[in-house]
Amino acid sequence: MALFDDTFTPYHPFGSRNLSSGATGTDVAVLRAVYDLMLEVMNPPKGPMGSPIPITKVYDAAAVQAVKNIQSYFGLSVDGIAGPNTYFVFGQGVGSRTTFGGPVYGSRQLSEGDTGGDVTILQNRLNCFRYASLIGGPADGVFGPNTASAVRAFKQDAEANGDTGFPDNTIAGYGFYDASWLYTFAGGRAIDTGRDGFDVVFVQVVLEDLGYYSGRITGYYDAATRAAVMAFQTAQGITADGVVGPVTFYRIGIRNNVPAPSPLPVAWPAAPVPMVTVCSVGLTSQTSDVHPYGAATLVINEAEGFESLDVVGNMLNPPSNYGNFNAYRFTLTDPVTGNVIERINMVLTTSSSNPGDWAGTFSPGVKTIPQGTVSVYPVNTTSGNIGPLLLRGSLQYCH
Repeated sequence: MALFDDTFTPYHPFGSRNLSSGATGTDVAVLRAVYDLMLEVMNPPKGPMGSPIPITKVYDAAAVQAVKNIQSYFGLSVDGIAGPNTYFVFGQGVGSRTTFGGPVYGSRQLSEGDTGGDVTILQNRLNCFRYASLIGGPADGVFGPNTASAVRAFKQDAEANGDTGFPDNTIAGYGFYDASWLYTFAGGRAIDTGRDGFDVVFVQVVLEDLGYYSGRITGYYDAATRAAVMAFQTAQGITADGVVGPVTFYRIGIRNNVPAPSPLPVAWPAAPVPMVTVCSVGLTSQTSDVHPYGAATLVINEAEGFESLDVVGNMLNPPSNYGNFNAYRFTLTDPVTGNVIERINMVLTTSSSNPGDWAGTFSPGVKTIPQGTVSVYPVNTTSGNIGPLLLRGSLQYCH
């Protein structure tokens, strides 16, 4: 073990279980730390993907909301539970998504002589940094002496980052795994079109630093990112197929000859909790034929300067009940002029849609969300047509 693991006990390998409210352990702390780091470096096209959360070992309401933000951003089913599909956007393949033939990365200790897909991932992750020169080539799934040297060098760098307490050996043990999830962000899977995630963020950042990519840091493996990868592959004299696999990871590390970075500053035993103000107002039904209810929650992170408005509508009948509508939308309007400040489409968050719960978030970044009236309507997302008013509430008492 190492200091991170001793701090956030009990130890659970990242991805080894589904995470839901009440879970505690190192895997929760890893998820929270990586989420915070990605918020710092990403530049989402629709604004910040939520606000930073304190790094703790508890899967609380803040962690649930963070996972919902991740799921919504990457087009997954939004349930707030960290399962295989959510882990996959972290670059961790488990269950049916296990990569490179298995075993699952982090499921066993690795040392010289071991072989397998988890060794391939270990080598890929280290190959993205200075350790590529120690390994000496693309991942081959064989834990040889060169890989052992790279593991030792990585541990030394992790100690320098403040994650002290690693055994002085070349074994990839459980403390090593948490450090690798915290300090290396790609290599757990091959990246190609359709595989969006935080490992794509790393690729975009590195290729931007190397002069091949100039777009937004989104985590989406889009046409611009693929073109940058192909340009890099061509310059490196390797197959320019746009797929980021073991050969490309290795060539990235040869050019990115730096130690694996420290994550967000993690104060031991835990990061301080930011000053957060939460105000929630009820949304009341405006119709006589159905009786939905809901809430609008304004979250003000005073330390970071971020604000977000989370709106939930409960027991809403399918939007098609009101005509040619396929979703729900909430609006925030000025209470004096009636002008619309923001329109946000909502997503179904329950497995049942008859009736179901819908939710949406307005996160304008480092801006103040003004007082106003929150209203929920059925909407046709193609035509923009809206139906009857179903829910309404006022934010004026939150300021």
